[in-house]
Amino acid sequence: ALDVAADGATQRVMVKLVRGSDDAAAISAEATRIAGVRVSYAAASSAQWHALALHCASVAECGDAIARLRGAADVYQAVEIDGRKSRSAS
Repeated sequence: ALDVAADGATQRVMVKLVRGSDDAAAISAEATRIAGVRVSYAAASSAQWHALALHCASVAECGDAIARLRGAADVYQAVEIDGRKSRSAS
């Protein structure tokens, strides 16, 4: 199994699904298939908006993965880069 090293890049994104869903496993599996990188599910803010984390070998690979997600207009109405850093805010 190819494991992404700790020096890889993790990019959080918010996606808006064309068809709302609350199936976290299916949402992350579909995003992984489309993006071509491992995607983990983070959270839902509604049935349509979901936060995902892309696990890439590099920032450039994450950029390519986001472009592929944005290209899947039949699945995602919107793909937004989540600007919040992964630090927990008090």
